[in-house]
Amino acid sequence: MRKFFLVVPAVLSLVALPALAQGTTKQKAACERDSHRLCASAEPDAIAVEKCLKAHMSSLSKACQRQFGKGRR
Repeated sequence: MRKFFLVVPAVLSLVALPALAQGTTKQKAACERDSHRLCASAEPDAIAVEKCLKAHMSSLSKACQRQFGKGRR
């Protein structure tokens, strides 16, 4: 029984991670071109793409830069 309570949260967190990494429709629309242009080698790993986009912040379109906003890291 104890294993059940340890395994279930672990499995649920693994299932939820890809959903969190996908981004919103607005974020995708704003950053898709920049992602393909600057971070194609990181695709389809959404976390790696986000890190890549942040590393190229000065080269991103204004719309994509706004998606990262102030205070978001």
